[in-house]
Amino acid sequence: MNVIHYNLKSSNILIDSSGEPKVADYGLARLLPMLDRYVLSSKIQSALGYMAPEFACKTVKITKKCDVYGFGVLVLEIMTGNRPVEYMEDDVVVLCDMIRGALEEGRVEECVDGRLQGKFPVEEAIPVMKLGLICTSQVPSNRPDMAEVVNILELIRCPSESQEELGDVFN
Repeated sequence: MNVIHYNLKSSNILIDSSGEPKVADYGLARLLPMLDRYVLSSKIQSALGYMAPEFACKTVKITKKCDVYGFGVLVLEIMTGNRPVEYMEDDVVVLCDMIRGALEEGRVEECVDGRLQGKFPVEEAIPVMKLGLICTSQVPSNRPDMAEVVNILELIRCPSESQEELGDVFN
């Protein structure tokens, strides 16, 4: 059975004793059909930054692409070490926007969390961050489905075998 989680975020990903991630807190998945989805409960407010933009639109149907958006934010959060939304004294920084700007300026590698240095090949960081950006597209139909996300991650992991396919994904 397919379930739309609606609340995919870092605090809902638990790591078991073997280091395997487990998704937790399906509260919104159970409650959302019964609630007026436009009322921001404390549960929904805790998911701000991870929630797809269509949650705010009355005319757009909520789909599995909402979880893809949350996954994309999670990827960017892991890669940068930053929260999805940072509240500064005089500013609010949205992680997706910050990474998009850095990518456009050719300085996306500067956004990679320093604690990740030496943990994986550097050439994998940029495609992973691009994948996070594709997953967080403002337009749901522009987001891949999770099967495509898995395929893209496999292409990133083995770039020598599939460099052409990877180029097609990000161009």
